[in-house]
Formats: sequence, structure tokens, C-alpha cells
Amino acid sequence: MAAYGMSPEKAALGNIEFSGHVLEMVVRLRGSGSSSLDRVCAIALDANISKRALVKEILPTLEALSLVEIIKKDGEIIAINDRIPPFSALPDIAQSIMSAVALDPEERAVLKVFQETTLMPITMQQAVEYGVSVANEEAANHAISYLKALHLCTSQQSDEGAVVLYNPNVWSSDVDYTYAALQAEDGRARTALTALLEEVSTTAGLPQDEVTSVDSKWINFAVAHGLVHRSVVQTSTGEQRAFLFTPHMGRNAFDKPLGVDPSGHVRQLIGSMVFAHKYATNQLWSPTRFLNRLIEDGEAGDASNIGTDYPMLETAGIVRVEPGSRFFKFVLLQGDVAQEALSYLEDSGGSSSQGALLRDQRRYFSPEKERAVHSIQLAKTAATEPSETAKLMAALRQEIGNRRYGKR
Repeated sequence: MAAYGMSPEKAALGNIEFSGHVLEMVVRLRGSGSSSLDRVCAIALDANISKRALVKEILPTLEALSLVEIIKKDGEIIAINDRIPPFSALPDIAQSIMSAVALDPEERAVLKVFQETTLMPITMQQAVEYGVSVANEEAANHAISYLKALHLCTSQQSDEGAVVLYNPNVWSSDVDYTYAALQAEDGRARTALTALLEEVSTTAGLPQDEVTSVDSKWINFAVAHGLVHRSVVQTSTGEQRAFLFTPHMGRNAFDKPLGVDPSGHVRQLIGSMVFAHKYATNQLWSPTRFLNRLIEDGEAGDASNIGTDYPMLETAGIVRVEPGSRFFKFVLLQGDVAQEALSYLEDSGGSSSQGALLRDQRRYFSPEKERAVHSIQLAKTAATEPSETAKLMAALRQEIGNRRYGKR
């Protein structure tokens, strides 16, 4: 939720945000083994979590849930040992975290309404009823206003006169929703967005600079509506490069209809490899060969800049930087992430020639943050284009209704 900035609505959902921070640290620490407090603090700061919040609240919560073991000496933390189960257990972990946090009535209602509007558009009356099922009517109305203020829900009057509440991002998780949205747009938009999707689907992590099918306004539109995911890599010199993915990363949408790369780590690693191959000062000629070595040997690289200029993947918990034979090397922590990234790069025909080491990347901006920023921008201008919004939602309601009630 950090992408939306501080506001009274966001502040009112502090327990949900805290749960999100705890879950963020779970994702980043998974597979890390034993870490120093300094390393965990660096990871937390990259996730916009203060050291005080980490030490006083988040680590004790993780310890209480048996997800980490905290080693102390003379009252000071000297190590944090990872006890986090495989990624498949993430839904259960999330539920445990929520159970450990005392949610306010408004927060319970927020989660319930958010869940239902993610499944399908519902009437405002239904949304209030869902909120009342876990809280009370006042809390339900507050929850709806919070979600709308944070642009996590949007209302639209239907042709029948009822006010419909929906998650504006819901259809991005299913290719049929994307198709419905494209069909609802005018011919020019449909042509542009279809061309963009076809181009991006051929290469996981396509550099935005290399897109030839459309101009940037259609890319921004596609990102805001979840048709395309964009991650951004920033270098130590301030250079930024954007990389594009389809929601299903170019593969059959029904292989994994939900939760494709839910942590975003696979996209992050792919974006890093593509950046290193195409834009780094000392280019990585073979991302696939580099990842193969990292997977097979558990480590790769031996360069001075790895120790200073490459914290991005380390703060995500994907690798750890350790001293090499001469300089510094990567030690792989999340092998499943590297294996998945390698499979996508191989499908995309990644270069197989001998290459140099990674360098220069300093920061990564997730697809979720990019999407939130552009969703807010579009939400602010939506009132000037009511007909287009109505077209999109009419098609979306029909498509989701058909799928929900077995008419497809």
C-alpha cells in the first residue's frame, strides 16, 4: 500500500498495512538461512520498513509465528535464522499473520468487500451486506469509502440504474477479462492494445525502449489496467530502464490462472538479467549461462562491483553477496525463483554466448507500484471519459457474470 502514499484512509488501515509488512519480510527472508541484523535491516529499509518497526514489532511477530529464530547475545540480536516454509505455504502464512493481528471492524469489512469485488462487480447494497457479515453497517460504509479513496474499488452506475462497485484491476488476472476489455474499447484502442499484448507476450521482460507496436500512452494505459506489468530498474548513476511482462508472462493463461509470480521476484530477476545483457556498462553476454551456473553451483560471479553496486536482488532476498576468491560473488538463496526465471529466458531465446558480470543496478520498482501510480492517474481523469469506462465495465460485468454462472 506504500505506493498510494499516506492519507487518513491509509492510516485507518494500519493493522492491514502491518500485516502486509510482515508478509513482505516473509517473502524476502525465505531461503536466507542465517542473517545478521544489519542485513535484515537493509532488506526492511528497501521495503520501506523502519529499523524500529522491524525490531520492535515485525521480528517478534515472525518469531511468535515460528517463521524465524532470533539469536541474541547480552540482549542484542546477533542473528535471524529463517524458518519459513516453501512458497506454496504462503496463503496459510498470510492467514496466520492476519489471525495474530487484531483487526478493527472497518479493516475486517475492508478485506471482505475487497475480496468480493475482486471476484466480480457487485452492487453497492451487496457490498454493504458483505461488510455487515463481518462487522456492522457503519464499518461497512467506512470500508467502502476507504477502498474508493485508495483506488482499490471504483463505483459505476449500471444501465439498470444500480450503483456497481468493482475492483478496477480484477480482470487483469484472467485472459478472458482482458479480452472483454479490449472488445469493449473503440477500434483504435483495441488495435493498439492487441498489438502491444502480442509484442510483449513474445518476450518476458521486453525492454520498453524496444516496443515498436504502440506509443507510450498505450503502454501507460495497459499498465494502469493490468493488461501489461512493468518493472523498472534504476542504476547507481540514476539511469532507469523499464521492462514489460504480460500478466501470465507470455505463457498459457490457464496453466496458472491465478498467482503467477505472486512475489514479483521472478520478474525482478528477469528484468535484472535483461538489463545486464542489454544496458550495463560491462554487459552480461549470456543471462541463461549465468543463471545456469548460479543454479548448478549455488554461486556465481567474482567482481568488485558486486559488493557495492548490486544491492537490488540482495534486498529482495533472492541472493546474498559474499566475498569471492578475489572480490565478491552472488550466493543463491531462492533457487525456485532462479529456475523459473531461467525457464522464461530460455523460452525467449536468451543469449548463450560467454559474457561478463553484472553491475550498476541499484534499485527495482515493482510492477505493483508502477501499476498503482498509473491507476491513480487514470482514476483522476476517468470522469472526463465516462463513456469509455461504461463500455469497459459493461463488457466486464457480462464476461464475469457468464463465467460465474457457467454460461461460457
